[in-house]
Amino acid sequence: MFPTLRSLPDPSALAAHLGDRYGLAFTRCTLLRSLVNDVYELATDDAQYVLKLYRRDWRGADEIRWETGLSAHLYAAGVLVPEVHQLPDGDTVGLLETPEGPRPFTLLEYVVGSKPRPPFTDELYVAFGAQLAAFHDAAQSYTSPYFRRPAEVAQRLDEPLAEILAVDDTEENLLRSLAGAVRNNIAQYSKAGTCHGDASMDNVLLTEQGLLLLDFDLSAPGPLAADFAGVATTPHWEAFKAGYRTRRPITDEDEAVIPYLQVVGRIFNLRFHLVDKPRFRGSESRDEGWAAAELEGLRAAADVLL
Repeated sequence: MFPTLRSLPDPSALAAHLGDRYGLAFTRCTLLRSLVNDVYELATDDAQYVLKLYRRDWRGADEIRWETGLSAHLYAAGVLVPEVHQLPDGDTVGLLETPEGPRPFTLLEYVVGSKPRPPFTDELYVAFGAQLAAFHDAAQSYTSPYFRRPAEVAQRLDEPLAEILAVDDTEENLLRSLAGAVRNNIAQYSKAGTCHGDASMDNVLLTEQGLLLLDFDLSAPGPLAADFAGVATTPHWEAFKAGYRTRRPITDEDEAVIPYLQVVGRIFNLRFHLVDKPRFRGSESRDEGWAAAELEGLRAAADVLL
């Protein structure tokens, strides 16, 4: 068989195959999204599920078992998250044989709700802050027999930087200078824990029970203030802090390190748009504007931090 970088399973064939694997009579399978991973909605006559089919080269099955274990831990602690559906043998992760090789998958219970839409309000961000604090509280006691690579400087900064410069070294001086400033200023930051990794309005759902947190694909042990980096750029940062502080503190130490963690996040994202995404979306995707926006943000950060 010719080597394949990325395949897209046929929904009807996937429904039949997974029905046998889970012992469920799936009557419908719909592709919802195909980007980093493929996400499908599956349905039986009386229930709905969400299938997450991971990219072949993203994470191994045991790392994803760490992720599903975190989700189960949060669910048991009363944090609003989707419930993981187990295979008949009790495992939460299966493997699908595809042309590029085995791809891990998980099945989650479908949650009825809606994504928040602009214009966002302070009230929404107060609730978001409280929910992220609940996540940090519950995740603090999470342990797992499975390894999850920490969201440390080597993974989130040094490795992405090397990959970016191998593709495009136009902004090498800017990126290396910012990376040096990051290393000098976050080494002493002491508040580590389990981070969500992508805490934004893209990963919450409005439900009758309240705000539900989605997508632990980037969750990992790391600096807790990294989860504030995105929301701190919004007009609702003060409202978010008020909600978060109903459960946990946000300290001066947290606020001081946020600008440097924002740089880490932008470099990590820049690697995705310049290196990762073009592998399966084509080199033209580099011109969609996402990479340019990250570079613009990094230049603005340099004006303040360097």
